Amino acid sequence: MIKLKQLELLQQICHLGFNKNTILILKIMKKFILVSTVLLTLIISVNAQDFIYKRNQGGRIAVSNVKVLVSETTYNLFGDDAAVLYSLENNQISMIAFEDGNIRFFERESKVKKRNNFKKNIINYHLFDLVVNNFKLSYERLISNGKIGIQIPFAIGYGGDGRISGFDDVYNSFYTGLSVNFYPTGQGVVRYFMGPGIQVGTGYFEDYYYDSETGNDHYTNIDTFVFRFMINNGIIFTPIDALSISLVGSLGVRYVDKPKHNSTNNVKTVGAFSANLSYRF
Repeated sequence: MIKLKQLELLQQICHLGFNKNTILILKIMKKFILVSTVLLTLIISVNAQDFIYKRNQGGRIAVSNVKVLVSETTYNLFGDDAAVLYSLENNQISMIAFEDGNIRFFERESKVKKRNNFKKNIINYHLFDLVVNNFKLSYERLISNGKIGIQIPFAIGYGGDGRISGFDDVYNSFYTGLSVNFYPTGQGVVRYFMGPGIQVGTGYFEDYYYDSETGNDHYTNIDTFVFRFMINNGIIFTPIDALSISLVGSLGVRYVDKPKHNSTNNVKTVGAFSANLSYRF
């Protein structure tokens, strides 16, 4: 009786052994289990860390062994030697995101969300340019945790006195350009920014000369190429997520082509002021 059962078991094993489809399925399952185990280990090792977010600096620090004390927080850098201990004053920390999903805030939660969940696209309407007969819009894209803005302006002059957004003796026809705005403290309700900008376009200036042979004065408008390099300094106020108001002062130099007899300087120091209404999305 025992030998009969053993024979039946042996037949079943032999049947499985010679079933190619069964062997293939077993091999696939073995590889799947192995790969899944490796991936799970990697995911756990990556996520098994805490993150410290510093105030007004953007970014985060991957840490472990975090201990929050009365006035400071100590930690190890994730993946670093556990014997090397670092610390931060609690008033320098915005929040800590722990590996278990808990978050500890060291400042108002609404302020933290404002700094980290900002709109990255800005369309600016430059209101003050209407005073000097310019219609100007610009687009700005925020990058690097909101600390850098890349801005492209488009301006069209209209009327007889369409000057280029500032104190100049050249009238604007059209210009575009590129500005880089640096926000030292990132994004928030009230922020300071500064950075360089260039403007390239066309314009015209009034050409005057005296004809000694005829004794007549001659006035005419001369079209010209215009190049400007400006340093911008501004304050931006964002009361709600989708709306900002900013004031910008600029100082720099401009270059124009001109006839030799004309009194207009090729290179001249110029300034500009702009008050802007911005939509953020």
